[in-house]
Amino acid sequence: MPMSSPQGKVLGILKPIGGGDPIPLTKAELLIGRRRSCDISLDFNNISGKHCQLRLINSVWHVRDLGSTNGTSLNGLQLTSEHNVLPDDELAIATHLYKIDYEPGGPDSVLHKHGIVEEVAEEPSHRHSLLELAGIDTDETRPRPHSRPKSSSKPVEDLSASDRKFDDEIPSEFQTAPPPLANADDEDFLKFIEEDVKKASDKRENRK
Repeated sequence: MPMSSPQGKVLGILKPIGGGDPIPLTKAELLIGRRRSCDISLDFNNISGKHCQLRLINSVWHVRDLGSTNGTSLNGLQLTSEHNVLPDDELAIATHLYKIDYEPGGPDSVLHKHGIVEEVAEEPSHRHSLLELAGIDTDETRPRPHSRPKSSSKPVEDLSASDRKFDDEIPSEFQTAPPPLANADDEDFLKFIEEDVKKASDKRENRK
């Protein structure tokens, strides 16, 4: 609810930006427009007869547009509903700019609304996964192990002769067995043994 004030007490000052006479705000509810019957009469062609309304609620001034032709803005944003006005805010009634000089009171959430917005805007934007927010390391935050040389993905049996080369290969002259001195079967092998046995026997007979 709007606050009541003793007769003649100044609750704030509406100051034109760029020069002009300051306007004292002596009531908790003030009608602003071009009509002389308004609490604050602004004699400009682009201001509607009943343009906007100022109300002091919980020690904070609020402004509401009354369906004016050229609108009411706060810090460059067109108002579509009632909004609080702090001393640093720029109030535009049509194209005429004002500030309200007063000492606001009320909840901290209202008084520091601009500071909260600025802190959020200035905070660095970091994307975190749910695992990171839960304090669990992810692949991006965990130190990466030293890379190892990649091994061949081919199975051993599928490797070609060129893939199986080693640095210490056997010399080519030893890679294949030499050809046999003579072709022999099992009977020839037995004959060789018999001849060796006979020669050994002959040597023993000669020694006697």
